[in-house]
Amino acid sequence: MNNKSTSNLHINVLPTSKFKTTTITLKFMAPLNQDTVTERAILSKLLMRATKKWPSDKALNRRLSELYGAYVNSFVSKFKDKHVITISLELVNEKYLKDTTPLFEQGIKLLTEIIWNPLITNQQFDEGFLAQEKSLLTKKLAAIEDNKSQLAFLNLLKNMFGDQPYSQLASGQVENIAHISSASLYDTYQSMITNDFCAIYVVGNVDERQVKNYIQQYFQIQPSHFDTFATVEPVATEHKPNVIIEYDEIDQAKLNMGFEFPVTYGSEAYFALVVFNMMFGGDPSSVLFNEVRERQSLAYSIHSQLDTKNGYLFVLSGVSADKYQVAQETIIKEFEKFKFGEFSDEKLELAKKVIISQRHEGEDRPKSIIERMNNNLLLTTDMTDQSYVDAIMQVTREQIIELVNAATLNTIYILTKGGEA
Repeated sequence: MNNKSTSNLHINVLPTSKFKTTTITLKFMAPLNQDTVTERAILSKLLMRATKKWPSDKALNRRLSELYGAYVNSFVSKFKDKHVITISLELVNEKYLKDTTPLFEQGIKLLTEIIWNPLITNQQFDEGFLAQEKSLLTKKLAAIEDNKSQLAFLNLLKNMFGDQPYSQLASGQVENIAHISSASLYDTYQSMITNDFCAIYVVGNVDERQVKNYIQQYFQIQPSHFDTFATVEPVATEHKPNVIIEYDEIDQAKLNMGFEFPVTYGSEAYFALVVFNMMFGGDPSSVLFNEVRERQSLAYSIHSQLDTKNGYLFVLSGVSADKYQVAQETIIKEFEKFKFGEFSDEKLELAKKVIISQRHEGEDRPKSIIERMNNNLLLTTDMTDQSYVDAIMQVTREQIIELVNAATLNTIYILTKGGEA
């Protein structure tokens, strides 16, 4: 796929009078790597704790209060084959205040402090903050282990993608937390600010040229030539689908499936996949919800979800332990029906309406707008809201049929009670 590569800064500004706030977001991208994701997850939270100028939680929070209750946050995620640290600041737009404080510039200065002047002494992060963040991440990852639905989904990914970093949580692995030190975290931080590709997004009632001038004046972003994105491939298996049954102390069985689709982001097939997912299991009006859950009462919960950037559809369900076999057969049978065009035009049109409605809802949230802007990194021509809506409306029955016939059921993962557990 052709990707945008640039030797300039990637700064994308959307001037809009829709919001009373301005959102400034930086996305630091590095290759997904099992050895670094846990440290990067800790780093993303540690940067939010204190800076050289505001060396305590209290001091930093006081500064946020002075900026009319500005809000700063961070999170980690997976994007195609990359690991992303997102750092975001939301602050009131000064145009809506009687005060003449240059809030936007103050916000830029605050982010400069948080990212480029964190609380580091002798090339080490603060031990107290690090211990707290390690404890918090340990608890977060332990909670996921206790959540059988999340655990079963992770196990599906591990069986489908093997030891590739894609199969791991963006937050990392609990066994790697103990090895993280103040000194090793400093190296991870240096790598982030030196080697990561950084995309910057600003949404609000702002002047684009002025925003770019401030960013170039204050942010120490290295102009970088971005490497291309690669599709994450499943591990090769002799038998398709690869069926794995594991046992645990569990009330209801977890039945999960992973399908592969030959889809590239933004292509005609991509839009067909979005529509198909909505018809198949993406909404309470979907086939899986109505047939497997409501009509046959085989599942307590069931839905399908997409990773459209890599071309995967996952079916996730909770079923009675004695019914997972019939539930599995029913899901596959419902999928097969699409291959033969056994779906109504009404269902097709309803799916499109729901997708377009959700798209319009997303236009009311700066965070959603920024995620969509960031998805354009995968395209040679930016996808606008209108071009997205038009492409969804143009999806045909024939495209859905062709798409489903080109799909492969790669992995079936079942977690149930009994066995050796």
